[in-house]
Amino acid sequence: MVFFMSSWVITIVGWIIHVFADKHPNKRTGHRVLELFYLWFLVVTGAFAILGGIGHVSGLANELAIQIGYTQSMFQWEVGWGDIALGVLLVMVAKKSFRDGWMTAGVVVLTIQYGGDAIGHIMEYVAHNNTAPSNVWAIPSDIAQPVIAVVLLIIYRRGQAKIAESEAAPTTPAPSA
Repeated sequence: MVFFMSSWVITIVGWIIHVFADKHPNKRTGHRVLELFYLWFLVVTGAFAILGGIGHVSGLANELAIQIGYTQSMFQWEVGWGDIALGVLLVMVAKKSFRDGWMTAGVVVLTIQYGGDAIGHIMEYVAHNNTAPSNVWAIPSDIAQPVIAVVLLIIYRRGQAKIAESEAAPTTPAPSA
């Protein structure tokens, strides 16, 4: 539970600090505040995906499998590398030059991977009464993270379009008197 909750705490605290320390020309505009939350959300989710993936492929794999209610297998190795790949993709959106193209890709991969993880954890809970802590506590995050990522992506892209539209609008000179 601590692992899953700590990513949310780090995201929110980091975002709030960033909003108040922001030196961007558009600081504290609605779009900029959303962008900063979105970045913190994606990057922290990515960092935790990397940590989780390392847990699956390292010497901690057996202990992690037990916490999830599984036995260690080759599939855990494969899931671990999938988590690491997702994490790297999400962390890379922090770099401005990758941001626009990688945000959508990151959200697509996050939605497919974590959505599938959520279904698997729910099936384990329902079909096999798997109440292991890391099985049960993964469910809320595996559902919430993709939903939040998709909603934020849609809102962020709409905000970008409005900004681009307003910047491209021709300015009409004032009528001369």
